[in-house]
Amino acid sequence: MKVGFHARLLTSPTLRGWNRYTVNLLASLAQLGVELVLYTDAPLSLQHLQRLPTTIQIRQSPAMRYVLWEQGWLPRQCQADGIAILHSPFNFGLPIFSPCPRVLTLHDAIGAACHRADLPWRQRLRLGHATDRFHHWAARTSADVILTVSQHARADLMRCHHLPATKIAVTYEAADPRFHLPVSVGDSDRVRRTYNLPSAYLFYVGGWEERKNLPLILNALSAAVTTQVHLVLAGGSPTEQATLAALATLLGLAPRVHLLGWVPDQDLPALYRNALALVYPSRHEGFGLQLCEAMAVGCPVLAADATSLPEILGTGGELFPPDDPRPLTALIERLALQPAFRAELQQRATRRSRDFSWSRTAEATLEVYTRLHAMASGRR
Repeated sequence: MKVGFHARLLTSPTLRGWNRYTVNLLASLAQLGVELVLYTDAPLSLQHLQRLPTTIQIRQSPAMRYVLWEQGWLPRQCQADGIAILHSPFNFGLPIFSPCPRVLTLHDAIGAACHRADLPWRQRLRLGHATDRFHHWAARTSADVILTVSQHARADLMRCHHLPATKIAVTYEAADPRFHLPVSVGDSDRVRRTYNLPSAYLFYVGGWEERKNLPLILNALSAAVTTQVHLVLAGGSPTEQATLAALATLLGLAPRVHLLGWVPDQDLPALYRNALALVYPSRHEGFGLQLCEAMAVGCPVLAADATSLPEILGTGGELFPPDDPRPLTALIERLALQPAFRAELQQRATRRSRDFSWSRTAEATLEVYTRLHAMASGRR
């Protein structure tokens, strides 16, 4: 089967979020024998191309306005290439008219569920905002099937965008293969030295926006009886880091809070492995990829009992309420004072991690392609 991919965002070398999903899915689909063609309007990042098989074809358009590329050049090129399925993995990017069935990955409905009502009315009237909403609406409307990454995200999409249940299929994400490899002693020691890590720390990596709920970790840690546990946080803009540092000072935690900023992917497995636990207090997630990464490494996981996180964590860790620091404080104390409890959480994380893999995601995605292609062939 020949499948075309909207690959325009792979021009950026970043391997976060949508790009991480796309690269892993492409690599796994290629292993299943799917013939893949990537469509772009600029050269794709070498960093991504190095992770993909050389059998994947790339079609780059001449320079043009994006709307002309999406609604004109892309469907014409699909026709010329004999594409059976066109897939956009980026929440938007499908043409309204297409010579073949279309699949859209909508990773979540967080923008509609959490933020749209908070936008100032002047921002809602800006041309850029209206154009962005059009591209997202066009993709949702024209897609024959929408893929999303959890049952919770599916329910959000149905509620926020009034999409029919029959149009949405769930295909879980997974950790990058690197997280399933053993972390060597040498790599563990190197990362500990690089970031001057304490001997006992809780770890967080991800976004720092308000819904991520990071102050809860600091409030919980400040109430814990043990004073040996530190908090290591990766990510965050300078402004976000300054705000959290001020809270740490107010709570008397400043010497025990370590702000790493952005960290390279190759350091993440050891950062997880060396930690007492990953703590993920987010109030709203479509999936929660960090849980999968931590579990694959065998890192204990403490996560908020909110939205998709219980679904992804399953029996792989412990949940705590996102609006009360006291249960998280109790879990931190158990981790610090009961080595057997941490060992149990490590085992639970490892077992649960086996339920997620990119090969499974690719197989489920291919099933959707096959069904759509058969339906389209039957109509001809």
